[in-house]
Amino acid sequence: MTVVAFAEKNKAAAQIASILGDGEVDKISVEGLPAYEFKWKGEEWLVMGLSGHIMNYDFPEQYNKWNDVDPGVLLGVDPEKFVTRKDYAAAVKNLAKRADKIILACDYDREGENIGFEAKTLAEEVTCVPVARARFSALSPKEVKKAFENLMEPDYNMAMAAEARQILDLKMGAAFTRFVTLSVREKARTKDVLSIGPCQTPTCGFVYEREKAIRAFQAKDFWKITAIFSAKGGEFEGTHRAGNIHDKEKAAEIFKKIKGAKEGLVAKKTVKEAKITPPNPLNTTEFLKRASKFLGISPEVALEVAEQLYLAGFTSYPRTETNKYDDDFDFKTLVFDFARQKEYKPFAESILIVPIVPKNGEKDAHDHPPIHPIRAASRGEISSAVNIPQAPEVYDLIARHFLANLMPAAVFEKTHLHVLVQEDPFDSSGTVLKDSGWLEVYPFENKKDKLLPFVEEGEKVGIKKLSNTKSKTSPPKKLTEAELLTLMDKNRIGTKATAPTHIETNKKRGYFETKGKTVSILDTGFTLMEGLSLTVPILVRPEIRAKIEALIQEVEEGKKEFESALDEGTVLIKEMYAQLEANKKELTSRIAGTIKDEAALEDKKNYIGTCKACGHVLKIVQTDSGRFVGCTGYPDCRNSHPLPKTGALTVLRSKECKKEGAAVLKVGNKYNWAVGIGPCFTCDLEKECYPPETVGPCPECDGSMFLITFKDTRFLGCTKRCGYTHSVPKTGKLTLLEKTCESCGWKLFRLKEEEGETPEEEFCLSRRCKEGRKFWKKPYSGTESRYQAKASVNSGANRAVSQATSQATSQATSQKTSQATSQKTSTIAEKVSKVSSAGKENK
Repeated sequence: MTVVAFAEKNKAAAQIASILGDGEVDKISVEGLPAYEFKWKGEEWLVMGLSGHIMNYDFPEQYNKWNDVDPGVLLGVDPEKFVTRKDYAAAVKNLAKRADKIILACDYDREGENIGFEAKTLAEEVTCVPVARARFSALSPKEVKKAFENLMEPDYNMAMAAEARQILDLKMGAAFTRFVTLSVREKARTKDVLSIGPCQTPTCGFVYEREKAIRAFQAKDFWKITAIFSAKGGEFEGTHRAGNIHDKEKAAEIFKKIKGAKEGLVAKKTVKEAKITPPNPLNTTEFLKRASKFLGISPEVALEVAEQLYLAGFTSYPRTETNKYDDDFDFKTLVFDFARQKEYKPFAESILIVPIVPKNGEKDAHDHPPIHPIRAASRGEISSAVNIPQAPEVYDLIARHFLANLMPAAVFEKTHLHVLVQEDPFDSSGTVLKDSGWLEVYPFENKKDKLLPFVEEGEKVGIKKLSNTKSKTSPPKKLTEAELLTLMDKNRIGTKATAPTHIETNKKRGYFETKGKTVSILDTGFTLMEGLSLTVPILVRPEIRAKIEALIQEVEEGKKEFESALDEGTVLIKEMYAQLEANKKELTSRIAGTIKDEAALEDKKNYIGTCKACGHVLKIVQTDSGRFVGCTGYPDCRNSHPLPKTGALTVLRSKECKKEGAAVLKVGNKYNWAVGIGPCFTCDLEKECYPPETVGPCPECDGSMFLITFKDTRFLGCTKRCGYTHSVPKTGKLTLLEKTCESCGWKLFRLKEEEGETPEEEFCLSRRCKEGRKFWKKPYSGTESRYQAKASVNSGANRAVSQATSQATSQATSQKTSQATSQKTSTIAEKVSKVSSAGKENK
């Protein structure tokens, strides 16, 4: 007789074959895949490992073109099951033809049962031999032999529960993802797929809600009154019983009353013994939370490591909801094994000297025992067998948790002192660990002592310091992965096996990320959740998913027919889809607008600021007919502002328009432009916004001299436009310094020649100053004529400069369009340059 068994993975198949074949196993190839041949109890055996699911559901091909099919149609279409791994399907049929009996030996949970039924379905296409089920929770010799000696019927209801989940998840995920993605693409240029999932979306929703609370938080002031007391045994701190006082006057009143106190009275002393019991045995959720919290390992990695430890025969099956051991669990044999392992020996020996009584939880899901080690192993053994860096740490956590579960409670002595300071109560607490108990083996949760000096009731203590400290309330903390898993478990989002997958899917989609142990939502995730929560909140909240999970559970328990559960689940999904359609306009406007905003924010060159009309982003828009500042909220928001038709535009981030223009732009090198206001040189607040950097007092009036620079020339002019000008070196980099001339009070300059012919120096430019005249007389080689230009003293020429400047300003003010403004500005520069040059030549 030939028996064929199918395990879930090749590693499990190899373990089963080694155990049943007592090591005498031949590895063969079937359709290019490994299988194992051996004899057991006089029968020929063939064992093969699958590759997880080798079949999957999808819609018929004609429904897979997104733009050709209304997403809502998918909710009424029955998906088809396809073979996804043809090599494995061929191998299953090949082995089934040789079989007189088939045994399904996949993992014993909903997905494992379904994978086994996939093999069963394929085998039944070529044979009709009996099919049985082997159930085990650990790949240990004892468990495996017991399972194959006590075969059961395959669990049809459990397999169909997984089938129902696959179909409902596909319908919802495909329809909702297509609808949202295509709707947003109508309004925003994006190639991204906005993925919606029945478990993925509520999972992201938990992170979004926490982030929303953090962003909405407004800190409030509070005051805390504390005292540092001194006694013979040392110092200790006490806090006024009022705690955090949010009324400043009240805090001040209390503090004023006790401020001068020099001593306090210990009115009451309470000493109590407190016990902290060991943790409950590990189920999957608790294991993932502790791996994240204590080891900093993500849930997906932790579950993968636990899976490999199970397949290697070190630990029990890692997917379980049970947190209590069966009454007949053989603790003693396993603890004896740990007593032979140096690292765990002292803890195991302390357990063995007294009757073993585990600390049990309350949940027995009748699936698998709690996660526990099935044999003691060193870190080296684990590393050799499981090629994942975190494997020794994960095994150590599981082993120590198991041992801690069998140890006595930790005992603490807690002391509370009630101290009166002029009748005002202060509290101080201390904790001392008296008996480590289970904490001895469990370093992850070691509690530190907080010692208090020994004092008695009625004793007076000194006051070293009294403080009334102002603080601010803190925003909510970001979610940790452990907290996220707790929320998912509490709200029935996903299962013990799939929860890590839903977290990882959100990371891959770019919806949130983990930094250390905390989870932070990303812009795309926040945008999507914000849009959904404001328009179709039922998608983000977990209630509908919990109802669907309940339907699936009823199928597993045999309380509901498979088809009936599909019908009811589809009705729930259609209700959500109807809300999605009804709110399409608002949803897509929000999401598309935010996508445009994000793109505009990233485009630093064209980003202007926030639109006051709608709150979206203003940016520079270039079209074939010109350019303007527009809003990303278009077409819902049509707020826009004109721009000059010519000239390169540079956003001056450090400038702020006093007339509340959206931003200030530099137009070429000619002038500035306030968005929504116009050219700055036509504005009556120009001098306030751009006060000239003055050199010193004007020699002719009460104005100040400042540097005027044009493309072809530069000189000093008067802020009062009195007509006085002063020449400066024509070439080289001229820098105005903060230092002043001791003789005349003008600010000094520094000149750096482009050719580097002259050394840098600091000098005064004023020809009416003796220090300035020294500079102008210096004979630099080849450059003397350059510095011998005389100061501008010809009043007629200066008046011409002044008139040209005034005329230019008047002409610029009269211009109404950006193009005319640009042209006039060029004319102004030319006129001023010509008049200035003419004046200097006359002089």
